[in-house]
Amino acid sequence: MLDFQSGKPSSSAGIRFLELLEKDEMAFDNLYCVAFRMMDAQWLAKRASYMEFNDVLKSTRAQLERELKLEDVSCVQDLPAYNLLHR
Repeated sequence: MLDFQSGKPSSSAGIRFLELLEKDEMAFDNLYCVAFRMMDAQWLAKRASYMEFNDVLKSTRAQLERELKLEDVSCVQDLPAYNLLHR
């Protein structure tokens, strides 16, 4: 998703994440927590079983990429899904 294998990400989500990481050294930790809570929320909403793991993972990835592309996001705390951490 973030395309770090190439040394320089080519996806807009990967580029945005590097920008966030430059501003905040905790960006990776915070994004990990957001992604985990986002995936859990989607898992529960879809009432998924282990057989749907890949589908939930793909939809979580797509949602996270959409949120990283939002223009008004200047830090991980600005992501709409960041609110999932405070439930």
